[in-house]
Amino acid sequence: MENIISVKDVTFYYPGEESATLKNVSLDVYKGEWLSIVGHNGSGKSTLAKLLNGLLFPNEGTVNVADFTTANQEDIWEIRRQVGMVFQNPDNQFVGTSVQDDIAFGLENFGVPRTEMVKRIHESIERVGMQAYLNQEPHHLSGGQKQRVAIAGILAQKPSVIVLDEATSMLDPIGRVEVIETVRELNEKEGITVISITHDLEEALSADRVVVMKMGEKAAEGKPDDIFQQRELLKSAGLDLPFSLKLSEALRQEGIELKKGYLTQEELVNALWTLA
Repeated sequence: MENIISVKDVTFYYPGEESATLKNVSLDVYKGEWLSIVGHNGSGKSTLAKLLNGLLFPNEGTVNVADFTTANQEDIWEIRRQVGMVFQNPDNQFVGTSVQDDIAFGLENFGVPRTEMVKRIHESIERVGMQAYLNQEPHHLSGGQKQRVAIAGILAQKPSVIVLDEATSMLDPIGRVEVIETVRELNEKEGITVISITHDLEEALSADRVVVMKMGEKAAEGKPDDIFQQRELLKSAGLDLPFSLKLSEALRQEGIELKKGYLTQEELVNALWTLA
């Protein structure tokens, strides 16, 4: 697979801190994949996210995006255009008085001509299913709708990668589903690379690949099926197992023979059905 982001031997210290927040971290992100980076608070996952588009810069090591590097100041604007970020609190992301004004703000910063800007605004808002809210004031929207508008603002800049930095953690269950389904469709139908930064393993079930962060280091990397069977590793990283895995474990302890711990409720129901 072709990689679109390469992180090589990255160490990062916040000013005034004696210990590193990230310690010698290396990973590749592949074009068109959904990668989840999971970890407890303080694991370094959000710091890593900010290094990916030049909001922060490593003290040691390199971060490359396509043919660009964050070590080169002249590359930063192009990296930030290619790697769009959706943050945790949707209310902190809005600067416009209407949905379309907010999307236009980012395009204005990149010097997009007005005719092209209007086209991109309508295309991006349609891609997230929010065209009926184009003239709505952002603060009147639900949490899930706000995050979908934030995603539209990123899409208008034509990125290669979208980073969700705990973007669903402040949403109710309906809003969380809205955002995940929107991003899944963009990933599957349009081939946009998705990096999800989260401590919620239920959300990470959507990923093609999972990286586990623990105390500033990469503790594990692999497909969800493989990672989520490593219960002790996940527990030591401060992560709560998905409900379906915990239920699979409890059923086995009660003598019900299951081949493995199942990642989704649907998989578990299908496995139990064959035992009936």
